[in-house]
Amino acid sequence: MAKKRGKGPSSWATAAAGFIIGVAVVFLIIKFTGNDKAERPDIVKPPVATTLPVERGPETVIPDTADGRTAVHPVVTPPRVSIVIDDMGADLEKLRALMRLDSPITIAVMPHLKYSAQVATEAHARGWDVIMHLPMEPQDMGENDPGVGALLVVMTPEEVRTQMVNDFKTVPYALGVNNHMGSKFTEDAELMKVVMQEVKKKKMFFLDSRTSPDSVVEKLARSMKVDSAVRNVFLDNTREKGYIKGQIRELVSIAKKRGKAIGIGHPYPETIEALAETVDELGRQGVTVVRLSDLVESR
Repeated sequence: MAKKRGKGPSSWATAAAGFIIGVAVVFLIIKFTGNDKAERPDIVKPPVATTLPVERGPETVIPDTADGRTAVHPVVTPPRVSIVIDDMGADLEKLRALMRLDSPITIAVMPHLKYSAQVATEAHARGWDVIMHLPMEPQDMGENDPGVGALLVVMTPEEVRTQMVNDFKTVPYALGVNNHMGSKFTEDAELMKVVMQEVKKKKMFFLDSRTSPDSVVEKLARSMKVDSAVRNVFLDNTREKGYIKGQIRELVSIAKKRGKAIGIGHPYPETIEALAETVDELGRQGVTVVRLSDLVESR
């Protein structure tokens, strides 16, 4: 009878060798494939956040390098409005009525009136901006007289300079100039260039009352590097308190959209009353009333 064959030493050795080889293969697979995603050059890593703020309109976005989060911080720049009252200098009572307001008002004083110098002096003492409300020729001069000291399109450049020098003498403390009427004169590039030269020479600014859509003031201010501003809203084309309050709301609306806005009114009783009932409350609407010089664009 033949003997049964048993499992000898070679069978155990073969099994052990196979086990060891299998373990080694698994180890190598883990080592060379486990970190493949992190090391492959075609996998783009997210960029490291910088520490510099990125400006985005009304917000400042500041990347947080500590944990990768991004914090949004609103820029604290409340909208600003400036209110200019034209045609000042004929009497003192209108100035005194305006001075009952707590907010700063810019006083535009016409030259050569009875109280031009006194109005300018008192407004300046109050800490308010004073500008000269320079009379200029309108389109319909037959129906609208610009007044004493007006600049006319028939003048020579030298006559314009002489007239401005005489006008300035009657309005002390003026920081700038804006046009009274002037729908015709502000369209004349040659003569307005003379005006802007005189304004620049005195280191003043020019507020374009914008009585004509074809005014050349803004274009000249840029090209000649004259500090300037442009009127956004006329407050009292209609002398009715409700209308004027509506125009003040429009002024505020523009300021909230653009950051700033300039309104021009006149010392009418209706205008002063409307301002008294609204202007001091604008702060509660997040709007700051400032001097005109705060909104002038420097060149």
